[in-house]
Amino acid sequence: MRIDAPWAKDKDLDPRYPLVHHLLDAAAAGRALWELHATPGMRRWLTEELGMSEDETGSFVALLAGLHDIGKAMPCFQEQKLRPGAHGYLHHAEAAYLILPTLLDSEVAKEAKPDLVACRIGQLLAGHHGVFPSPKAWQVERPLEDDRLGGEEWHRVRVELVAAIRGVLGGPRLPESLSVEAATVLTGLVVVADWVVSDVKDFIPHQQANAPEDLEERYRYTLEVVRRRVVEVGLRAPTFVESLTTEQVWGFAPNALQRSLQEEWLPGLSESGLLIVSTSTGSGKSEAALLAAHGLGRVTGRSGVYFGLPTMATADAMRARVAEFVAGCTVGGVPVTLAHSMARFSERYEQDADVTAWLRDPNTTLLAGLCVGTIDQALLAGLRVRHNALRVHALANKTLIIDEVHSYDAYMLELLASLLNWCGRLGTPVVLLSATLPKRISDRLVSAYLGGAGIDRSGGPEAAYPGWVFVGRSGSVLSPSVESAAAMAVEKSPVPVVEVRRHARSAESRFGVITEYAGLVRAGGGSLAVLCNTVASAQQTFARLRAWLADAEVDLVLLHSRFPLYQRQEITEELQGRLGKGGRRDRPVIVVATQVIEQSLDLDFDLMVSDLAPIALLIQRLGRCWRHDLLVDGRPARPSWCVVPRLVVLDPVDLESSEPCPPEWGEVYPEFELAATHLVLAGRRPELRVPHDVDALVQEVHSTTMQGVPAALREAWLTQYAKERTQVQFAAVAGVGAVSGLVDLAQLSKNEVSELDVSTRLGIDTARLIPRYTGPDGKWFLDSACSVEWPTGRPGVTEVKLLIRHSVTCPDAWVRDAVAAGRLAPDPRWKRSSVLRDALVLPAPAHGDLRLDRDLGLFREGKK
Repeated sequence: MRIDAPWAKDKDLDPRYPLVHHLLDAAAAGRALWELHATPGMRRWLTEELGMSEDETGSFVALLAGLHDIGKAMPCFQEQKLRPGAHGYLHHAEAAYLILPTLLDSEVAKEAKPDLVACRIGQLLAGHHGVFPSPKAWQVERPLEDDRLGGEEWHRVRVELVAAIRGVLGGPRLPESLSVEAATVLTGLVVVADWVVSDVKDFIPHQQANAPEDLEERYRYTLEVVRRRVVEVGLRAPTFVESLTTEQVWGFAPNALQRSLQEEWLPGLSESGLLIVSTSTGSGKSEAALLAAHGLGRVTGRSGVYFGLPTMATADAMRARVAEFVAGCTVGGVPVTLAHSMARFSERYEQDADVTAWLRDPNTTLLAGLCVGTIDQALLAGLRVRHNALRVHALANKTLIIDEVHSYDAYMLELLASLLNWCGRLGTPVVLLSATLPKRISDRLVSAYLGGAGIDRSGGPEAAYPGWVFVGRSGSVLSPSVESAAAMAVEKSPVPVVEVRRHARSAESRFGVITEYAGLVRAGGGSLAVLCNTVASAQQTFARLRAWLADAEVDLVLLHSRFPLYQRQEITEELQGRLGKGGRRDRPVIVVATQVIEQSLDLDFDLMVSDLAPIALLIQRLGRCWRHDLLVDGRPARPSWCVVPRLVVLDPVDLESSEPCPPEWGEVYPEFELAATHLVLAGRRPELRVPHDVDALVQEVHSTTMQGVPAALREAWLTQYAKERTQVQFAAVAGVGAVSGLVDLAQLSKNEVSELDVSTRLGIDTARLIPRYTGPDGKWFLDSACSVEWPTGRPGVTEVKLLIRHSVTCPDAWVRDAVAAGRLAPDPRWKRSSVLRDALVLPAPAHGDLRLDRDLGLFREGKK
C-alpha cells in the first residue's frame, strides 16, 4: 500500500484529502505558528525546557504537528464501518497513543514508562482532541496484535509515513526529556496547527488545486501559504512599541500610581513575576495594568495580554479601553477579541472588522494575542475540562491581568491560586488588581505563584496601601519609594462619608429611610443610586418609589439582570449617557439597581444608599459617588444639598435580637462577612479618609474571628467557615491542582466528578427563557408591543442572535418543576443550536407564577 492511499479528510471534498498531505500541512502550520504566533518569551521557555536550540525546538514542534493524525492510518478509521462508541471502535487519537512510542523509539518496548519522551509524545498527540488518555504499557508487538490497527501491512504504512514526515523536516531530533508542563503547552500548539489547516471550504481545496505532489516541494510551498494564513486569521503575536506613556495612549499625564510604575518599577524590572496593584476605586488601576502589561511584555517577551474581569458587562466595557490602548502601543493592526459566553451577541464586538471570523469562534477566541473576557475563561485552564491544554498554551503566550480580585469566593480563589501556580512555572507574568485586597488572599496568591516557580514562601511581602508590589520568579521584591507611597496616599477632598442607618426589620422602615434621601433629589435635583442586594428587593423598591414619585419631576430607572438582554443594554447605555463621564445630567434621576452597577459601569452619583454588603463591596460602591469632577464654568455642579460624597448603608441588624442575622443576608453574601462588616462599621466614625482608612478597614473585617463577635453571630461564622472549606475541597477535586503534583498528562483530564458539575463558579445555576407573546391575530412575537415576529423554522445565525437578544435569565429552581411537568420546554427546532438547545419558551407576559413586566423585568408573583 502506498503512503498516499490513506485519507484524512472527506467531508465536502472530492476527492478525499490524503493523510500524508494533511500531516505535511499540519507540520508546516506548526513551524509557522512557532515563528509567528508563539511569543519570544514562550519560545525561550520551551527551548530551555527541552534543552534544545530555538531552531531545533521549532523543528520538533513541526514534527509533533506532522504526526498528530498518524492514528488515522488504520482500517478502523479508513473503512468507517463502526460509529464512535461502538464495540470494537478505536479512535484515531487513541491509536496514535498506542503506536507512536514504538514508531519513534524502539527502546520503548524494553521499558515503557509514561515519562519516557516517546511515550509522552504519544500521549501528547492523543490529547489533540482535548482529552489525554490514561497511561498504558506499550509493547512493540501491540500494533501487530490488535486487529483494529490493521496488522503488519498497516504497521508498515505507518512506519513509512513517520519516516516521510521526519525526512521532509530534515530528521528533527527528539528532546532528552519532556516535562508535563512543556507537553501541555506543546499540545496547545499542535491543536492550533491542526485547526489552521483543517478548513475544508477554502484551505484544503486550495491545496488540492495548487500544492505540488512531491512531498519536499509541497512542504516548502505549504509553509509559505500557512505563514500568510496565520497572519490572515489573526494569530500573529503582537509587537509592542519600545516605550509607552499615559500621554501617548490616553492623552493625560500619569497620576502618582502610574508615574511610580513608569519611573520606579519599569527601570528595575528584569524578570517575569507577579505584580499586585491595590488602590482605591477611580485611581487608574486599569490604565496602570495595561502599562504594566506593556512593560512585562517588553522584558519577558510575552507580548500577548489577557484581561480577565468578574462579569460579562465589565468585560464588554473594558474591551473598548483595551482597543484604545492597543492603538497606541502596538506595531501594526492587532485584533482585540472578547471571551465570554455571550460575546457573539455583542453588537459592538460583531461590528469590529479587525476581529477575523476565525477568532470569533469561542474555541479560538483566547488564542488572539490581545483578548478581554471574564475570569472564567482563564480559570478553565486549571479545570479538568476538555481542551484545558489549549487554554494553558494561550495564556502562556500572554501577560495575565485579573481585575477585582477581592470579589471572588473561596472556590474561585482556589482555582485562581492553581492557575497562578501554573503561571509561575511557565514564566507567565501576572498583574492582579483590587481596590480592597485582604492580606490573607494576597499571601495565598503570591505563595501559589512562587511555588510554581520553585520557591517555597508561605506568604507575600508587606505592601503599603495604596500602592503596588512586585514579586519576581526568583523571589525578588520591588515596591514604591517612600516618596511615591506618600504621593499615592494623598487623601481625597472632600472626605467621603459612610453613614450607617439602622432601621427596624420591616419593608416599611427600610423604605422610610430610602425616601428621606430620595426626597433630597425630588426637592433639589441631582442623582441618587439605591443598591439592593437582590433583584426582588430592587423590583419592590422601584415599584414603591414609582408610586411615591408619581407627581414629581424625577426620572426613575431600574436596572438588574432579569431584563431581556436587549432591554438591559438599552438601560445601561442610557445611564452611561446621563451619568457617565461627560454625561448630560439634564434631569434629576434616581437609579434603583442591584450589584450590576457596582463594577460594570463607569457611573457618577451624588449620593448612594445601599443595603449592607461586605466591606470590600461597600468601598467599591462608595467609588461610584463623586467619581468625576463635575464642573460648569469652573465651578462644582453638584446640587446644593450634596456637600460630600456619601454612602448610606442600610443596616437592619439588632444585636439584642434573638435572631441577629436577617434571613436575606445569606441569600447573596456570606452571613458572617456581613456580620463582621456591621460590627466594624458600628464602632467607627462616619468619615472615611480615602485611601488612608480603606486598607485598615478591610483588614479589620477580614481578621474578625468567631472569638471577636457576640455569641449570637458565632453560628454564622461556623457556617461560613464550613462553606469555604467545602469550596476549597471541591476546587481541589475539580481543578488540575499545583504543577508539583503532576506526573502524567492524564491528570489534566481525569475527573473524579462529572464534567457537568465542573464549573468556574459554584451555585450559578440559571435557566434562559425566550418570551413568546401572542398577538391579537394569534401570531407569535418576541416583544410585548408585537413588533418583532417570532422566528419560524430552523434558526440561522440572524435568528439565533435575535432570540438571544430578547432572552431573559432566572434561577433554574424557578422553572425546574415546570420543565419536569412539561409545562415549559425548548422549541424542538432549536436542538441543533448549542446556544438555544436548552433555552425554554416562556408564554408571555405571564405563565404560572412567572411574569415578564416591561418596567420591572422578570419576577415571580407572590414571592419575595
